[in-house]
Amino acid sequence: MTENELAEMTDQDVKDLQNQVTEAALEIQKNIGLGFSTTDYCRAFAYELKLRKIPYETDKKVELSYKGEIAGRYQLDFLVNKQMIITVLSAEEIASSDQSKQRNFLKALNLKIGMVINFANEKVEIKAVYR
Repeated sequence: MTENELAEMTDQDVKDLQNQVTEAALEIQKNIGLGFSTTDYCRAFAYELKLRKIPYETDKKVELSYKGEIAGRYQLDFLVNKQMIITVLSAEEIASSDQSKQRNFLKALNLKIGMVINFANEKVEIKAVYR
């Protein structure tokens, strides 16, 4: 997908992708349940995206720049369709710091939306994060 195609993505396209990702997360929760590691949920999520033919990258490397210098290097769980960051958790709850960190990644990558998905509880917890 070219930068022009990304720029042409409508709000409806983004909402559709968000719905597809949510459905994938719900399918995983329904079939696996809770109590597993983040790694397990990441593998299941990658497989579910593949089944749904949703393009994604895993372990996307991101550099944190500070005044032209690299201040840190990070790895994203998923970059979906080159436009949405997905963070997968298996934690007691989604912390505000998880959302803040993702907002900063969105800014660094010039993206509009991300989602934090937590599989640790009986009901999957999904938070959309906007830049």
